[in-house]
This record gives sequence, C-alpha cells and structure tokens, in this order.
Amino acid sequence: MELASQTMSSEPNLEIAILPPPAWHGWAYRFGAGLWVVVCGWALYGLHKEWSGFHLQDLNRALSQIGPIHLLGALALTMVSYICNAAITIIGQYWAGYPIKRLWRDLTISYISSAFTMNAGGSVLGGGSIRMRFAASQGISVGGVSKITLFCACACWAGHALACGTLLIIAPPPFDWLPSGVAGILGYILVIGSIAACAGRAIWRTRWPAPGLAFSALLVSAIDWLGAGLAMWVLFPGDLPLSVWSFVAVITISQAIAALSHVPGGVGVLEFAITKTLSGLVAAPVLAGTLVTYRLVFYLLPFCLAILLLGIREVKQLIPWLLRGGCVTGRRISVFAPRLASLLVFGGGFVLLLSASTPIEEARRGALRDFLPLPFVETSHFISSLIGALLIVLARGLQRRIQAAWWLSITLMVAAIVFSLVKGFDWEEALILAFVVICLLPFRRLFHRHSTLWTYRFTVSWWLMMFALLGVAIWLGFFTLWHVPYQQELWWQFTFESDASRFMRAGIGASCVFAIIALLQALRPAKSRIIDPVTPAITEELVRRSGHAGAALAFLSDKSFTLGNDNRCGLMHADQGRSRIVMGDPLGAADEADDLLWKFVEQTQSEGMRPVFYQVSVAEMPRLVDMGFKLFKLGEEASVDLVSFSLEGRDARRLRHSRNRLQAAALSFEIWDQSTVVSQLSILRGISDSWLQQHRAGEKGFSLGRFDDDYIRRFRCGIVKNINGEVVAFTNILTTEGKEEISVDLMRHLPNAPNGVMEAIFIELMIWGHEQGFKRFNLGMAPLSGLSTHPMAPLWNRLAAGIFHRGEALYNFQGLRSYKDKFNPEWEPRYIAVQSTWSLPSALLDVTVLIGGGFLNTLSTNKS
Repeated sequence: MELASQTMSSEPNLEIAILPPPAWHGWAYRFGAGLWVVVCGWALYGLHKEWSGFHLQDLNRALSQIGPIHLLGALALTMVSYICNAAITIIGQYWAGYPIKRLWRDLTISYISSAFTMNAGGSVLGGGSIRMRFAASQGISVGGVSKITLFCACACWAGHALACGTLLIIAPPPFDWLPSGVAGILGYILVIGSIAACAGRAIWRTRWPAPGLAFSALLVSAIDWLGAGLAMWVLFPGDLPLSVWSFVAVITISQAIAALSHVPGGVGVLEFAITKTLSGLVAAPVLAGTLVTYRLVFYLLPFCLAILLLGIREVKQLIPWLLRGGCVTGRRISVFAPRLASLLVFGGGFVLLLSASTPIEEARRGALRDFLPLPFVETSHFISSLIGALLIVLARGLQRRIQAAWWLSITLMVAAIVFSLVKGFDWEEALILAFVVICLLPFRRLFHRHSTLWTYRFTVSWWLMMFALLGVAIWLGFFTLWHVPYQQELWWQFTFESDASRFMRAGIGASCVFAIIALLQALRPAKSRIIDPVTPAITEELVRRSGHAGAALAFLSDKSFTLGNDNRCGLMHADQGRSRIVMGDPLGAADEADDLLWKFVEQTQSEGMRPVFYQVSVAEMPRLVDMGFKLFKLGEEASVDLVSFSLEGRDARRLRHSRNRLQAAALSFEIWDQSTVVSQLSILRGISDSWLQQHRAGEKGFSLGRFDDDYIRRFRCGIVKNINGEVVAFTNILTTEGKEEISVDLMRHLPNAPNGVMEAIFIELMIWGHEQGFKRFNLGMAPLSGLSTHPMAPLWNRLAAGIFHRGEALYNFQGLRSYKDKFNPEWEPRYIAVQSTWSLPSALLDVTVLIGGGFLNTLSTNKS
C-alpha cells in the first residue's frame, strides 16, 4: 500500500524517528565482543600467579581427600539450586499469563535453558535459542518469552540482593576492602531494596507483579544462590577457618562477579575471585582441588544432564511421527541437531587441546615405554593437538550444515580416538570422542550443504571464543609444568619424560592451525557479486507458490534475488548502504528455506554487507534465531477472515454505513481484469499522477508498489466510477493462486473523490473475495502497534511503544491502527531481524531510505 499522508497507508514511516547511529557504535560492539575474553585472560593470569606455588601432585592429593559424602552433598545442593532456578521461570510464566498446564514439562524446559545459559552464557552457543525453541510447545509467544526472561533476570538479581544482604549482616565475608560495619550497612540496604522492589506494585502502583508473586520469586531466588554457595562448602575436605555463612557470602559475591563478567560459565573469573579472597585462609592445593570439583559438579554435570534431557525430549516428540511414518520427522530433528552437533564437536576439540597440555600419568608412562615406540607417542601427541584445533574450526561448519564439515569431523574424531590411546592410553578422552561420533552418525543427511569451509569469514565472537579456548589450554600447560625451567633445547627433546617439550610443540601446532585459517580468510581476494539468473518464468513460479499476497512485490524491478539449489525457493532483496535487506519471508517451497537463508547470509557477509530481514513473520523466527539473529518487533499486520465475513449484525454496522454512503453518492464499484487494465492504463496513470501531485509525494519502492506500466498490467484493479462513468479511484488487487489471501497495493484517487471512497473499496473487495472463496484479506501493517510498555519489557519495545502513543506529530500511528480495527481483523506481529543490537538503528535507517527511494526523496517527503 502506498505511503504518504493517506491514513490507509500500511508501511512504517520511521525515517523521522530513527537517527543514524554514531560511528562509535561499531567500535563499542567490537569492544563488547572482546571484553569477556580479556576478563577471562586476566582471571586466568591471576589464577596462574595464585596457584604457581604447588605441584600437580599436590593437586592430586587434594582431590583424593574429597570423598563420596562430599560429592553426594554437593550434588544434592546443586539439584536444589537448579530446581529453584527453574521454578523462577515457572513463576514468571504464571505472571505473564501463561497457565502451568504440565508442571514437569515446564520445569524440564526451564532447567535445560538455565543449564545452557549458565555454561554458555550469551555466546554463540548459548541457551537463548533453546528457550525460543520450546516456546511454541508451551503456547508462549515471542513477546511472552521476552517478558518471562526479564522477569527471571530481575528476580534472580533481587534474590541475590536479599541473600547477599542477609549474609553481610549476619556473617560479613573476610574482604580486606570491606569493613564489617560497612558490610552491615550495605547488607541492610540490599535487603530493604530487594523487599521494596517486590512491594513495588503496592507502594508505587506500578504494573509490577503482585507482592505475593514477587516475594515468592524473591525467596526462591535467594534459596538458589544459597544452594550454589553451600554446594561448594560441603566439598571442602577439612575444617575452614571461617563460618559457613561467611564462606557462602564469599561464594555468592564471587558468583555475581562471574555473572556480570559475561564470561561463559564464569570460567576463570569465579575461581580467581574465590581464590583471591580465601588464599590466606585455605591451602592453595586444597582450594584448587575444591574449585575444580565444584566446576565439575555444579556446572558440567548439570550441563551434560541438560543435553541428555534435550535429546530425550526430541526423541519423544518424534515418536508419534515415527509411528505414522510422517515426513516431518527430518524437519523436526533439523531444527536443533546442527547446533547440538556443533556444540559437541566444539567440546571434543577443546578436550583434545586440554589433553595435549597436560603431562602423561606416571602409571601409564611405563606401559607406553614397554609397548610403543617413542616416535609413535610423540607423533600422536602432536597430531592430537592439531585435530583439536581443527575440530573447533569445523564446529562452525557443522552449525552451517556443511557436508564436508560432517565428514571431516567424523574422520578426525575417529583418528583422534586412536591417537588418544597411543599418546598416553587416555581411554577417558577416547570414550568422550566416541560418544560424540555416535551422536553425529544418525544425522548425516542433515548436513547436506555443499559450501566452502575456510573461505567463509567467521564472526568476531567465534574467533574470540576459539583463541580464548586456546589460551585456556596453553595456560593449563604452563600451570601444570611451571616447575620446568625454560630452555631452548626443550623444543628438540624427544623422550618419554619430556612432557614440557610435547606441550610446547602441541601449543605451537594448534596456534598455527588457527593462524593459518585466519590468514586465509583475511588475505583471500574479495568475491565478485553472485547474481542468480532470474527469468520472468522463475519469478512467476516463486510468486505462484507463495501463500502471501505481498509476494507480488517480486515483480517490481527494484529487487534482486537469491535462489535455492533448484530454483524452487527464493529471497527478494535490495541493497541500501551496507545493508542487504530481504523483504518478507522466503518465496516458494518451504523445505528449501533453511539452506537458502544460510546461502544468503554467507554470500552477504562475504561481500562485506549486513544481512537484514524486514517484515519477518512468526513462522520464520526459529530459523533466524538459530542462525544467531536478533528480532525486534516492527508492529502488527491485520488480516480479515473472509470465510466468515459478513455485513450482517451489529459489529458490521459501520461497514454497512460506509457502503451505503458510496451508493448514495451515485458511485459504482467494478473489477477490471488484466486485459481491461492494459487498455485503460492511461486513465489509471492520470489518476495516479493527480494523487501524487495533490499529496506532494514521490513514488515509493521495495515494500510498496509504484505506478509502473509493466507492474500494474499484471493485476486486476478495483475501480470506482461516478454517475458520469468517470473513474475517480482505483487500487490494484494482489491475490494468491491457492486463494489463501487477497490484498491491495496502490490506492489512488482524484482530488474530487468523496471521503471514504477507499474504505468502500475495501468493503467491496472483501465481499468479492468472500464470494470467490479467498480465506483472508490482508490490510497491511500498523507500524509500532502491539508493543509492550511494561517496565520489564525490552528497551526497543518501550521506545517504539512510546513513539506509537506520543508520536502523532510524526506519523498517524494510532489513527492507522484505529482505522484498520474497524474491520475487526486478526493481528499478527511482524519483525525486523539483524545480527546485533547495535546494527538495528542503521538497519532501520537503510530500510526507510530504501522504501522512500533514496535520501533526497525521503527528506523531501518528510518536509512536505
């Protein structure tokens, strides 16, 4: 539909509200992406200094003192902590208006999401997409997921304030920088603040949760934090020189520091914060052994259990389809299997890097000397480190579903199993790799994309994570072999006792793998633009297969196309600035959409462009979330159910009045077929030119049609004539072949046309569509409508909702929504998808300029 001063416009005119982002935004994004790596490195360096005074044998003795009773107690408290964490999500779900129909199912989903988030954080392997993955099965909308997530975050930190404040009052931790008197005052502030926050609805009359619900979440969250601290307390094998609650206060504050660092799992940061506080009170080997065990019990074991539960849930959901022999089985598996495979291979590569950095156990060293030649051991150790680095690189290819990445991963892991046994009888490591291979084998058909592995540029987050893991492995090697003085001859020593030499060669080998791939990507020549040959026949076939009337915008000449492998699926897009903007959902066959989206994103990024998806429907959200995109709500699209449409009854009284007014003005409505449109094209052009001149508007594009002869002659047109037979208004009619939808695009009329003529055209087209058997009438979007203004809503939602309610001077947001509400439509959200939050302002600006036909045309339209 045309965008100007016309109140029936359906396109968001955001160019006045959105300003171009400052130049520092890009640098801020890069800084934020690398900050957690710097923090992790700093923490590991601090740990290295704190733990450099003891030998690996001291650590083994400390670990041997942790008995079954300690482990069982820690496991029980870990279970309490995770159950409380999952219960907070259940409380948030209830508050958001989603009833708890199956408590065990919802608790399991909450536990899985929490375990992934706690271990992977906000990284590319985090748990955000997992929570979104199960939202549909719980009947929760995307907005509901955001609302629940924010509730959980607020409840989590309020519970921490209560638990930490109480501990500061009754048992201040032994911090040199925090006197007991100051700790008590701070504790009272935290406790009072957390209680006041929960009573906010009663005190300030805000739209916060009811006090009873808020206090329940506060109490459960406090128990969660206390359980996490007590789980470490029970692991200490001996008596501690401080009280249990003072110790728990140290753990609680340290965990908060680790969470605020945004390092996945708080790796290094948690250990360093606790070690720095307790280094003078607890022996370093005992403290290190307890922390290592705590990392295993509280983080890794729940994470493995979450992966197992996730697999069981997927299999259980597939059983009905397997019993029926349904063809959707593969599609259901394909939603999550590539991400899980990427995570497993990523972990397998990290295990190999860690193994290459640690010495051979003394009990196994003698067996190696008796049964295997030294060259076999040295070669296996070095090749294992190379395979570990390659597996971490291949994990990205598995996430992109590349066939070569699957074959290489299987081959390298099978080889690594053999090398693990040869280099040190590491059967534990071999079992882990065998488990990963078994998990990957059933899903070979999901990795069917034929694409390059090394030439595709990795994201900044991937590179930072890869080098961070390499840094952790190298640090572990220095830590375990700190007692060996460096000598240049170490590089060339080859003996069974030369653990330091093997570690140094393995570290250099893994580093070279990453460095070579980075250089290949950085120095490769830029690819020329790949333009898919799109004939009119292909375009018509894509539009014919689409179930959305807006697919007809593909006939405009302002778009390029990216096609699937056999041209059954396509994306229509255009470039503006650094953005390559896709209009709507993929066209054509839905079974090719997943591969097509990856192909488009890879080509776009390889050319230095920014992929943007505009007006995305809910149906495409899981794919985009799985690919790492962030979605922001643009507004809502209105559609009228034509199956039950009628002008009878009280609800249709206003529509009957509008139709009667058309008839009283002696106006008549007709539908011209394509042949009539071609013969009367000059009349329609005259009306269009007059309309543009009256509104001092230029033609739009991309998501809006324009009066182009080749474009208009493709469609039927609804026209209105006066008593003299003169055409006073027209609109072109967009329809789908399967009669799923009907809509309109251009809406033009003469200056002397009576008021309400376009509303009458809508009514006549709805009557005609109902008679022709169409299912719905698409009224287009109401921009920025339907966004939450709740204090816990995302910043974008609150900002956009504020523009919607207070921005009438910029655009008739509320008037457009009210106008379309007269037809009693159903509203469905529409989104814009970008790869980072920082790129949202730039993407919106580029979309607005693209629709407006360039900067000058957009600015001149605003001025008018």
